[in-house]
Amino acid sequence: MVGTVESILAEGERAVPYQVDVSDVEAMEDFADDVYAAHGVPRVLVNNAGFTTAGPFLEHTIEDWDRLIGVNLWGLVYGSTFFGRQMIDGGLGGRIINVTSVAAFTPIPLSTPYCTSKAAAQMLTEGLRLEFAGTGVGVTAICPAFVDTGFYDAAQAVGLDEVSARRTRNISKYAAKLVAHSPDTIAKTIVRVAARNPAVVPTPIEARALYLATRVSPGGARLAARFMKVDDLSDLMNRLVPGAVLGRLDHFLEKRLGSKN
Repeated sequence: MVGTVESILAEGERAVPYQVDVSDVEAMEDFADDVYAAHGVPRVLVNNAGFTTAGPFLEHTIEDWDRLIGVNLWGLVYGSTFFGRQMIDGGLGGRIINVTSVAAFTPIPLSTPYCTSKAAAQMLTEGLRLEFAGTGVGVTAICPAFVDTGFYDAAQAVGLDEVSARRTRNISKYAAKLVAHSPDTIAKTIVRVAARNPAVVPTPIEARALYLATRVSPGGARLAARFMKVDDLSDLMNRLVPGAVLGRLDHFLEKRLGSKN
């Protein structure tokens, strides 16, 4: 956050940092009041906070679910409620942009709770768009694919042994470095969206292709997801690949990433 503010200030623009727990209703209400007192009614709100876990469904605790739903769903509810009310009462219109995910419309192995939270966030966004129609406040869902934001560094491994959890996290982080898009790509899309007000924006191109595939053949998309099951692939790797080779893989990943998690 500090780096973002510094880069904006370096361009001669104005930026003010705030820190808030989006899953805390009182903190979010106070945040909205503080923003209003200092800056007036916002014209654009971007609900962007997100969190993920990785692991089998039955290994997730209720506390794991609470944290996921708190950030990925309640954070959007609180932001849209408190800032949306300001926008509508102000009568000047505005935009609410909720960052969901491709996980909102396609299952991801070992990510059932995360996908559930994002599907709920997607439906929240589409419902708000209907309710706010005619008020001048547009509501859009941005559905990113693989983006290198550090999101995977913070992922919580659930029900995996320490070695497997570290290997899974490192593979995800290394894949992000190789194929994920820069956050700037998504930021530029959000800027364009704020001016145009579309309903759903999968981005970048692979997200659009996946979105189309789930609409054309939902069954095919589910079948493809079954072949991506990380636990099955991990078991196969452990059975077919010698331990020494896996050890070299772990060493390679940690060396490339510059740390040992």
